[in-house]
Formats: sequence, C-alpha cells, structure tokens
Amino acid sequence: MVARAKQKHAVTRTARPRVARSRIGAAEWQARCELAAAHRLIGHFMFADLTYNHVSLRVPGEPGHFLVKADNLLMEQVTASNLVKYDLDGRQVGGSAFKASPAAYNLHAAVLKARPDIHAAVHTHTPANLAVSAQQQGLLPLTQQAMRFYRRVARYPNEVDDTTREGADRLAAALGDKWVMLLENHGALVCGTTLPEAYIYHHFFELACRAQVGALAGGAKLILPDPAVCEARAAKFGRTGIYDSDSRDWVASLALVEKLYPDYRR
Repeated sequence: MVARAKQKHAVTRTARPRVARSRIGAAEWQARCELAAAHRLIGHFMFADLTYNHVSLRVPGEPGHFLVKADNLLMEQVTASNLVKYDLDGRQVGGSAFKASPAAYNLHAAVLKARPDIHAAVHTHTPANLAVSAQQQGLLPLTQQAMRFYRRVARYPNEVDDTTREGADRLAAALGDKWVMLLENHGALVCGTTLPEAYIYHHFFELACRAQVGALAGGAKLILPDPAVCEARAAKFGRTGIYDSDSRDWVASLALVEKLYPDYRR
C-alpha cells in the first residue's frame, strides 16, 4: 500500500505542468512543443536510458538561454511546460519546480557556449552507441547511414567526469568544429543547426551503431567501401543545414507524436 501511494505521488508530481502557458511567448512555446516531441520520439524508438539522457534547444530570440529535460522525468513524460530553462553558465532561468541534472545543464551549456552555430544537441547512451564508444576504431563506414559521418566524428576520452563544469568544458573543446562525438565508454553527442537536424542525425547515427555492432558480432569478413565513396556520401548527406522543420522525416515524426502522444503539448 505504501509503495503504491508513493508511486501515485511520483506520477502526479511529474505530470503537473510547471510553467504557465500565459507566461511564455509564442516562439518559445512552439520551441518547447517541438523539443518535447523530440524527447517523446527518442523514447518511442527506445534510444533512451531511463532519466539520464537529454536533448537541448536554444530559446528563439534568446541565444544565451536553452531548454532541457528535467532530471526526474523519462523521455515519455516530457511536455512543453515541464521543460526547464538555463543560461550558458548553467544557471536556471525562470520559475519552475523542476530542475535539470548537472550532467544536462553542464554539458549542454558548455557545448552551446563554445559553439554559437549549434542550436540543438542530443546526448544518449544506448546499447549500440555505448558499444561503439568502447571500440578503438570508432564508427566504421559499414553502411550508408555510417558513411554520413565518415571522418566527421570527434572523440572525447574518458578522463574527467563530464557531469562537472570542468569535464563539460573539456568535452566541448574536444567537439571542436564537428557536429557528432563519441564519448568514450559513455555514448554519443549529436548536434545540429536546428532541432530536426540534431534529432534526425541522431537517428541515423544510432542506426549506424546498431549495424556496426551486428556486423562485428557476425564474425564474417567486413566490406569496407573505398574512402572516396565514403567521402562522397558524407559530402552529399552529412552536411549541416539540410534538415529543418519542413523536412519529410521531421514532419512524419511529428505526425507520429500527435497520434500516439498528444499530451506532449501540455
């Protein structure tokens, strides 16, 4: 009975909206809705690790502020109103009973501060990207999805705790001018000029990692494409700026969220 009561309290606590719609401008509210949708999609495709993964998005018209998931919510529980706002020094902005984890606000604040051209970032640790992050060769160009990232993946060594500001600053420095990074023994970070871009590239990166784990586990001799072929594919499909709110993958993804998880706008 006690356990059931605690569970009921927890669900009620995380379900209540924490930011009044009337206090938020139209542009920020739309950004909140889209960011909540991205979290739902990552949860739907089982790319999440309980409460420990997060997606960030700069607030429109406020480049020094970003939105991120609260620390005690699963991806499937994120709504427009329970996202929390932080500045680029990792300080919470505005009123909310929710807060983000240090891993979330430190990592995303550091990356967004170091790279003004990044507007959204996805950090996950799935079984597949964890496995590839633990392999010395990193992501191999074994599939068309992987070739998008050919020679375009940064690496962050497993040296300093990236939940701290020092570790997050080192992580941002390791990203350099790239948009995707493997955090050794930890997972992946995928960034974009837009939220759709970061979300879609994360999807492709995850599929590439899953394929690599499967191919290596099979034990057969691998087919590695010619480097020129890989570079051509990366130049065509791996560049930034090709996925925005009108891209077919994002439009279809939002339609899925509207059908299955309509409460994301709450």
